[in-house]
Amino acid sequence: MALSPLISPPVIATILHPAPAGTIHPSQSRLALASLLCPFYAILSHMHKRTLQAVVEHLFPGAVLNGSQRLEGGVSADVYRLDVELTVGREKQVVLRAHGASHSGHPAQLEYTLLRALHQAGLPVAEPLLVDTSGKILEDPFLIITFVEGSTAIPPGEEHHYIRNMADLLASIHATATDNLPALPARLDPLPELFEFLPSGKEWAPLELLLQRLHNEHTTDYRDTPRLLHGDFWPENVLWQDAEVGAILDWEDAALGDPLSDVAAAGLELRYLFGPSATQGFTAAYARHQAVDPLRLGLWQVYVAAAAQKYMGEWGLPAAREHHMRTEALASIREAGEQLMAAYNN
Repeated sequence: MALSPLISPPVIATILHPAPAGTIHPSQSRLALASLLCPFYAILSHMHKRTLQAVVEHLFPGAVLNGSQRLEGGVSADVYRLDVELTVGREKQVVLRAHGASHSGHPAQLEYTLLRALHQAGLPVAEPLLVDTSGKILEDPFLIITFVEGSTAIPPGEEHHYIRNMADLLASIHATATDNLPALPARLDPLPELFEFLPSGKEWAPLELLLQRLHNEHTTDYRDTPRLLHGDFWPENVLWQDAEVGAILDWEDAALGDPLSDVAAAGLELRYLFGPSATQGFTAAYARHQAVDPLRLGLWQVYVAAAAQKYMGEWGLPAAREHHMRTEALASIREAGEQLMAAYNN
């Protein structure tokens, strides 16, 4: 399998939308944007009503589309909830995910096959119902999956409980058998790509020198059995039902490789929301299931934070939000660099 980066630049731009410390819901900027575009979405839904009806009939012959709603949060795919009347008095809600020109994740067929395997393995994922890549119904490839009720919001004062549950959930993903999974890209080594993301300036020269030594003197490839990786594990991709996991969303960046890449990415997102203690608590909770190599974790933490600070200026975020994000990302690089130095010297 070809080596894949943890987060390619287009994907970074879609998933890292941190809020200032103390903010509970990570998608406020996208929700605000969606509210401005509601009239556009209404027109779009009206224009596509016949097309969406054709999608419904393809899956459920004779069924009727009673309504549709554009779902917020879909960035690399157009996502709709479809309210379907199967027969008189018998209704079902499903989700349509159409892979448009901006889609940057796995192809629709691979995403469908992966979701089917994960659902059969017992992971809490929406059941995939249909994939169509023919272009005969919709111009773009699309999937239909079951609709799962729930919320991605973490209630104030309950962060510790939710963060611990997220760590448990990620460990269960990494423990999933990979024998029956479709072919996925490998994610094994943050070097040498990491050098492209490091901030410039004298402050970072010692870290760059250390990373170069690691690259030259040691293999930084993940040498254990590759694990299933979610690839975009953060609070907005975990759906909760009364403080219990309802579903894990958005598997379009899944891979096989080093589980600490997922730990580092989730830790940075939690830091944006709740501060560095949340990252530490998440990592400690994960370590109850799986040993954490401080050197490898440090490498991935530098990778994720360095990539974020490199591209955040292109995201069009409000100045205060970008300042908060950049401050936390740079602090994360500094702390991970210190951790790397200590691990290297030992």
